[in-house]
Amino acid sequence: MRLFFGAAALTAACVCVACGSSSTPISPSAQPAVSVAAAQSLKVTGPPLVVGDVLQFTAIARMADGSAQNVTNQSVWTTSNAAVATVSPSGMVTAVKEGGVDIRARFGSVTDFEYHNVTPLLFYRTTGTVTEVPPGFNALPGARVEIAVGTGAGAFRMTDGSGAFDFGTLKGGNFTFRITRDGYAPETKTIAVTRDTKIDVLLYPVPPAGATARCKDKSWSFTSDQASACARNGGVSYWACPGLFCPQ
Repeated sequence: MRLFFGAAALTAACVCVACGSSSTPISPSAQPAVSVAAAQSLKVTGPPLVVGDVLQFTAIARMADGSAQNVTNQSVWTTSNAAVATVSPSGMVTAVKEGGVDIRARFGSVTDFEYHNVTPLLFYRTTGTVTEVPPGFNALPGARVEIAVGTGAGAFRMTDGSGAFDFGTLKGGNFTFRITRDGYAPETKTIAVTRDTKIDVLLYPVPPAGATARCKDKSWSFTSDQASACARNGGVSYWACPGLFCPQ
């Protein structure tokens, strides 16, 4: 394990401003002008910070009429400790080193800040296996394991002949993996990588047309009588879904 730690939320700030009936979000770069005089309070929010992160913070003003307006680009941003984290005029925060820092915004006469503890960057070994349901059935070579959400999204590994995959070291944080293979239902796994991690994935084969159960000898049952399903094949491993006896 190489030293680096923590989770960085990959967040793009986007708040619905004067959405109307369409509820179309307006990004910070497209904010309409908001009356400073009408602002009653301000709320600063941002994701967790890990050394090396460059992440967007937001400033939301509560107006006299009770509405909430995104004033990120119209606020004045400051940091309590530029040696720990800097902030741009648009609220983009760069985490420089470990330590505590207040990220502050001012909009007219209202201000707010959010305290963050910038954590060190850690990388962890991330490996796993893909096998067929139920456990003990075949390992699955040639399965694609892709980072769907998280640092390095889009990167993937193919499982080897023993169903194993290895991402090497990944930056600590939250990840969602998508696992696919021809003839099998896709699966997703969402995990927090906070230590060396092994991910075990089970894939269900797509049942043949008319199948009602998978038998323990790996064959399929097509009976419409639940009691006799897989009676000569070691019993039922699981009911086929969708299917006549699929649990609801």
